[in-house]
Amino acid sequence: MIRTETIAAGRVHGHLAHAERPRGGVLLLPTIFGVDGFAQGRARMLAEAGFTTLVWDSYPGEATPADMAAATARAGKLTDGAVEDMTDCVRHMRDQLALPGVAVLGFCLGGRYALLLAARGGLAGCVAYYPSIRVPAKPNETEDAVARSAAIGCPVHLIQAGADEVIVHATYLRLRDTLEKRPAATVVQSHPGAVHSFMRDAVQHVPANAMATRLAWPPAIAFLEACLPRG
Repeated sequence: MIRTETIAAGRVHGHLAHAERPRGGVLLLPTIFGVDGFAQGRARMLAEAGFTTLVWDSYPGEATPADMAAATARAGKLTDGAVEDMTDCVRHMRDQLALPGVAVLGFCLGGRYALLLAARGGLAGCVAYYPSIRVPAKPNETEDAVARSAAIGCPVHLIQAGADEVIVHATYLRLRDTLEKRPAATVVQSHPGAVHSFMRDAVQHVPANAMATRLAWPPAIAFLEACLPRG
């Protein structure tokens, strides 16, 4: 039985899904929609796999936006300073939840933040689903996520959509090459024909997206199991 709760402690805000016998923790950094049904569902799946999972609430106290336009407008108010809040979330998982190790997993907006957070060190692994790295960057994005990825010391699992319209192919190649030059392991999945945010239910009517969704999740779980082995 997976127990869930809402947490609000200082700068730590989010949805927490407790694994019964946790092998470690995962900080889940969501899409621009925040702590919605998709994020909570994936947190439950991670908890069922043995990872106590905290979904970072990027908009504490606010309701889930009704549509993409509202979500995009709200996401434009976030800055890269939010990584400080994510760092506090990791610290809370280690110190207060007594988890032996913590990895980060992010989707879209959260995929970009996952790379920035991992570059600060102290994580067991980093999973980045189609990170939203745009060229040119948005005004609220002050850090170069591709350049910062060179400093990531932990293994990275990168999932890319072949028809991604946000992180375009040339940017993806720069990111992949930067990650592969590090001494730590880099695992890459590429899904031809799939679009940005292919994991979300709203785009599952496209066969390439549905196939990518089925293929992309099990390897990510296996990667986390390798990064956070049972003691």
